[in-house]
Formats: sequence, structure tokens, C-alpha cells
Amino acid sequence: MFLKSKKKIFIFEVILICFLSIKLLGNDKNAYELLKNCNNYYNWTIKNYKVPVDDKQLFNMGKCQGTIETIGRMMLTLCYETKRNMNINHKMTANLEGIRTIEIVKKLVEHASSDGNLRKFSSHSYLINFISTNWPCKKV
Repeated sequence: MFLKSKKKIFIFEVILICFLSIKLLGNDKNAYELLKNCNNYYNWTIKNYKVPVDDKQLFNMGKCQGTIETIGRMMLTLCYETKRNMNINHKMTANLEGIRTIEIVKKLVEHASSDGNLRKFSSHSYLINFISTNWPCKKV
């Protein structure tokens, strides 16, 4: 009994730390801002970092990368915990094992570019929904 309670506290702490980190990494108001930053990041990386960027663009591209990595780690951790029979909402989990950040960015840019409702969603909720849909966590 004590062990299950300890696991729940651990899960709560992981979620709390991740969401606080997300807030500190970037205060994107909506998913459109995330798309702009990630689009710049994607174009810069596929051109082998040869496109000149200013400090602000570099900072915003870092927010894209950091946000995706932080949310991805949180979702993968929760996926592992789900496999241990914890009661976690499947929309908060994703199996990102072996998936690189640039792969997520590429798919996000392709998908979000055709979405006309980006301004209606917060960047974090849009990203969590996008990742859980594309890389679902399957119970073993």
C-alpha cells in the first residue's frame, strides 16, 4: 500500500516539475507561436545550420526544441509508468523511445501548417495532443 502511494507521489512530482519547466522554457501564448518557432528551427537544421539567424530567432528556436524535449520526456516517463499499472490518462503519454526531436518537429510543422485553428489552442496542450496521437503509448 505504501509503495503505491509513493509511486503516485513520484508521478505527481514528475508532472509538476515538467509543467513548471515548460512554463519557464517558453511563454508561447498559442500553438501558432510554437509553429513559427519550430518552422524556423526545422528550416535551420535541414539547411545544415548555414542560414544566418539573429539572437532572438535562435532563442525562439531553442524554446521550440526545449519545449518538445521537455514534454516528450514527461510523456515517455508517464508511458513507462502506465506499463507499471498506474492509472494515467493515455492522452498524457507517448512512446517516444528512439524518436529524435527533429522527427517530432518535422511532423509537427507538416501537420500544424495545414491547421487553421492554431490560435485557439495553447502551445502546450496542442503539442501534448499532437504527440500522444502520433506516438501513442501501448500497454504491454
